Amino acid sequence: MILSPKRNYLRISDIKGGEMVEILNEGEWIESKKYTYNDGAPKKDFYIKIKITGEERDLRLNATNRGILISAYGNDTAKWIGKSIVLKKIQAMTPQGLRDAIVVEPTKEEEPAL
Repeated sequence: MILSPKRNYLRISDIKGGEMVEILNEGEWIESKKYTYNDGAPKKDFYIKIKITGEERDLRLNATNRGILISAYGNDTAKWIGKSIVLKKIQAMTPQGLRDAIVVEPTKEEEPAL
């Protein structure tokens, strides 16, 4: 039996907002142990490893955040490695009501030229 590595997930409560972090890997899709589709198949979430305050953490990227990074850095997530992003804390409407959420923002010096 192969055990997956222990994860160190970043939670919304772990940030104040405005933290600049470095992307450390190309990311990976991980099966959710909590959420499934209607047919019972597990949902998958996309995680990237980041460095925040000297510590490596796993950051889940929702579709919005993946789109932001794809727009800035392209579809090849291996090219995201070494890029800096800012983590913003916002209020977002969810099925459970208004909740805090993390939104990623490419750093100014790394935004693509128009």
